[in-house]
Amino acid sequence: MEQHKHQKNTRLVLKKQNIIQAILILLLIIVLNILSSKVFHRFDLTQEKKFTITESSQKIISNLEDKVYVEVYLNGKDLPVELIRYQKVVKEFLDNFSSYSNKIEYVFKNPFDEKDPEFSSDVYRQLYNKGLNPTYISQSTEGGVSEKMVFAGALVKYEGKEYPVNLINNNLSSGSSMVGLSETELERDFTHAIWMLSRTEVQKIAFLEGNGELNENETYDIMTSLSKYYQIDRLKMNNVLNALDEYSAVVIAKPTEVFTEREKFIIDQYIMKGGSVIWLVEWMDISMDSLSSKPFEMAMIRNIRLDDQLFRYGIRINPDLIQDLRCINIPVYVNTVDGNPQFEPRPWYYFPLIVPDTLLNHQLLRNLDPIRTHFVSSIDTVGDNPDVKKTVLLRTSQYSKTSMHPVEVSLEILRNRPDPKTFNKPHVPIAVLLEGKFTSNFINRFTLELYEHEDFNFIEESEPNTKMIVISDGDFIRNEIRTLGAKQQPYPLGYDKYYPEIQSYQGNTQFFMNCINYLCADDSFISLRMREIKLRTLNPTLVKQKMTFWMYMNSIIPVLIIIAFGLAVIIFRKIKYKKRFATYTDKNIKQQK
Repeated sequence: MEQHKHQKNTRLVLKKQNIIQAILILLLIIVLNILSSKVFHRFDLTQEKKFTITESSQKIISNLEDKVYVEVYLNGKDLPVELIRYQKVVKEFLDNFSSYSNKIEYVFKNPFDEKDPEFSSDVYRQLYNKGLNPTYISQSTEGGVSEKMVFAGALVKYEGKEYPVNLINNNLSSGSSMVGLSETELERDFTHAIWMLSRTEVQKIAFLEGNGELNENETYDIMTSLSKYYQIDRLKMNNVLNALDEYSAVVIAKPTEVFTEREKFIIDQYIMKGGSVIWLVEWMDISMDSLSSKPFEMAMIRNIRLDDQLFRYGIRINPDLIQDLRCINIPVYVNTVDGNPQFEPRPWYYFPLIVPDTLLNHQLLRNLDPIRTHFVSSIDTVGDNPDVKKTVLLRTSQYSKTSMHPVEVSLEILRNRPDPKTFNKPHVPIAVLLEGKFTSNFINRFTLELYEHEDFNFIEESEPNTKMIVISDGDFIRNEIRTLGAKQQPYPLGYDKYYPEIQSYQGNTQFFMNCINYLCADDSFISLRMREIKLRTLNPTLVKQKMTFWMYMNSIIPVLIIIAFGLAVIIFRKIKYKKRFATYTDKNIKQQK
């Protein structure tokens, strides 16, 4: 009887302890919930931080003053399997994106809910006019293959304005891997849309004209790409001393005519005021058009009188031509079959193919595609100005060489194998970044005409953080042009007119966009474009070979783990409470004695 009473007291004590523990756990949960609502943090265990929004994106969406509404047109009953999967990916991304800001809301819509064909046609035109592009998907049917048109896009709305985001940049008919290409760009595209809608000031970029520079058609593609971020102007200085002052950066693309001292002074003083310039300058006068009618051409110096100014800033473009074993192929006539000329691709060593060198370790070079160049020259850094930092951005391969002017450029090199021993000048610089405090090229040498001008205000040194980039290839941003009668149709930059199906070089656009962003202090967009999320696809052969094994593993192992965990908990609880019960029993017996 007495022992039964002790056992009852022991159970009461244990019950009180369990109640206290439950209350403490409840209080702890409440405290943690309060703290979690005050402090935001996410744990991303993926290698590329796939589910983490970059700091630049967080900064943009954290400064929103009003709600952002996102209408996603990726919904419907008859969506292909690829788009159903992609729909989930987009939703997960928007959930993740909106978790960083309570001002982002989204909704999925099906633009073709109505059965009326005229209604669907009107919706199609409205979405297309707003900038959303349709995607045509090939589907297998009983009668063969059919094509279906779907809209995979979104409209981002902010303060009465809207901006389109195309969620797919490629046709999905070749497989689901095309969807993955868009997945890696979701953050960039949505962040860019929000930035475009919420920005209060647009920086201006000037492409200079008046000295034989590349014209509007020849730079159409790069200007179109830049216009998404900046206001782009074609500008003639017209001898106005402050003509460049309102621009954040100036592009001088392949000038072929002499610069007057007044024009050089305008550019110099723009730099002294902290302005940024990209020089796309080449000294050697040679083009492929001149080789189309004769087997060789002499490359001579094109004197545009900019060498002294660039030398003052710390750069010398040498009067030579680079040949590189890593280069672009061009078609060469080999024979005639049935009256038709036959061509074969052969390496053209005067068009080096530049692969961005990771050893240079600069943020402008990360995740870039190969870059094509045309008749490019070597660059030397000169001068001993300690206030100017000089960084090589692009350079040739290990197997390259230079030829000093005058250079005989002959098509005969296409027919003979080169001697690798002669390509003994590795890693020749062709693009250099200059940063720091520059000295004016006009110290003690400006004319009386300039001195007496009403807008004259001479500055001897630039601001400490002034930047410029020099590239020794004037055709670096030139896109090919197709002539249709009196009209000219620009091709995308990097399009290869000889082998359009095989070769297309995106690196020129990527690198030049990075350069402009860097000069305009838009480092956030550089980091967004640099971000790369690797697509880890399954090996179909191994999947077939080990499919049964992994099916059983995925079915049985989780069940066994749960059973083992449950048994361990039961055994642990029995041992724990058996010891605790025995301890309290012994303690009470001792107290009564």
